[in-house]
Amino acid sequence: MKTDDIYFESIRPYIDSEVQEVVAHLVQQEEVQGILHHFYGDISREQLDKMVERSTSIYNFKETFLKPVIESILKDSTFSLTISGKSKLVKRGEEKQLFISNHRDIILDSAFLNYLLYSSGLGFPRIAIGDNLLISEWIRVVVRLADAFIVKRSPSMREMLVESKRLSNYILSSVAGGEASVWLAQSEGRRKNSDDRTQTAVLKMLTLSAERGESEAELLSKLHITPVAITYEYDPCDYLKAKEMLAKKLDPSWKKAPLDDLINMQTGLEGQKGRVHFAIGETLYDLSTITQAAETKQEVLKLVAEEIDRQIFTLYRFYPNNYVAFDALHGGEQFAKMYSEKEKATFEKYLAQQIAKVGAAPEHHQFLKEKILEMYATPLKNHLITTKQYR
Repeated sequence: MKTDDIYFESIRPYIDSEVQEVVAHLVQQEEVQGILHHFYGDISREQLDKMVERSTSIYNFKETFLKPVIESILKDSTFSLTISGKSKLVKRGEEKQLFISNHRDIILDSAFLNYLLYSSGLGFPRIAIGDNLLISEWIRVVVRLADAFIVKRSPSMREMLVESKRLSNYILSSVAGGEASVWLAQSEGRRKNSDDRTQTAVLKMLTLSAERGESEAELLSKLHITPVAITYEYDPCDYLKAKEMLAKKLDPSWKKAPLDDLINMQTGLEGQKGRVHFAIGETLYDLSTITQAAETKQEVLKLVAEEIDRQIFTLYRFYPNNYVAFDALHGGEQFAKMYSEKEKATFEKYLAQQIAKVGAAPEHHQFLKEKILEMYATPLKNHLITTKQYR
């Protein structure tokens, strides 16, 4: 089944034949014009018309409109964006991959991966995005133009299996059907404490497209799952994540509002990130060797999740603030050789500034400090445990 089949109409991105007309309408909208002027400066009507004219496909739209935006974000808010493990990427035009990564930033995880793969001559992957983030119609349109397919986060109980199976079939058709690689976060939403664990529910969803008699391991092997570890030296949203955890602590019934997601998106785009690194893991072509000891379907999913996590934990890249945070949380100087006094003081100053942004009463500052420290220390702890260096 092709991904432009009517079966996928409710979740699919736009197809090439639809793009130019949609873009022409999109750039007329007042909100979008404001964003264009923010990233492109005083863009003339003639320049904009030429950009629309070039947007004859999803690929051309990304190249014309989105690539310059990502480059602007990189210039203004990062020190560097790097990638390792490029030899594990499949060349454009050959078999496709399902990239499963940890999730730090709502927009930039997938945007930066798109940019890195494009810059490596490998084209743009499709991306999964939750419909809870589509808080206005123009965002929905841009997302679909960016080759994103929609994950319905809150279907009714009756619809849940139907929608999960539709999503599973879409990903299978895209990857195994040779249409495009796909990026998918390892869990629903970002892990606020950076304890990145692949949800077996995500893997179970992927197996819903299995044919009769096809095992979970066989189906997942067809998807060419490739783990990706994402590391940000600084997470601009760390204080917002800590603020959410404090709100939940003070009121267990507290829930995020749509505006909170918008604030997180804007903060992630504009805030300073320092060095950002993507590490590509080994593609899981044959999962039978990993899952041969499993006796149940759930055990199969658990073993696959553990392998994805093992690779991500091993591949993290660390910076001085990770070591400072680890030592601060554990009350020692185990990694004192990994940072200077100046680097320690810089991170401590940063930490105080982030806590102040929350605007919480002083009695909550220690809780906020511990939560932000955990965000930077937990990936290092998981790495040490996985590589048997933890003590």
